[in-house]
Amino acid sequence: MSDKTLNQKDKEAWRDFLLQEVVDYLQSNKDEIMSRYFDGGQSKLTLAEIEEFQLMDFDVSITLHCDKHSSFGLGFGFFKANIIR
Repeated sequence: MSDKTLNQKDKEAWRDFLLQEVVDYLQSNKDEIMSRYFDGGQSKLTLAEIEEFQLMDFDVSITLHCDKHSSFGLGFGFFKANIIR
């Protein structure tokens, strides 16, 4: 590992980029994700129930391992985003 340190602003920019990539992927692949859920045999919910109860509205977070406390918590820079609607 390098002796170089990163400033918080650079880490936050990287985290924001990663989060946007995850959000974009989930939005772009919503239909395939739903198909795998229903085709996988574990589905107990219908598409109507998922939509009615807004189960596609959820939070996603990215916590960089270097920001996590070793014993507890989500760490510094806990970000979340509401994604698929």
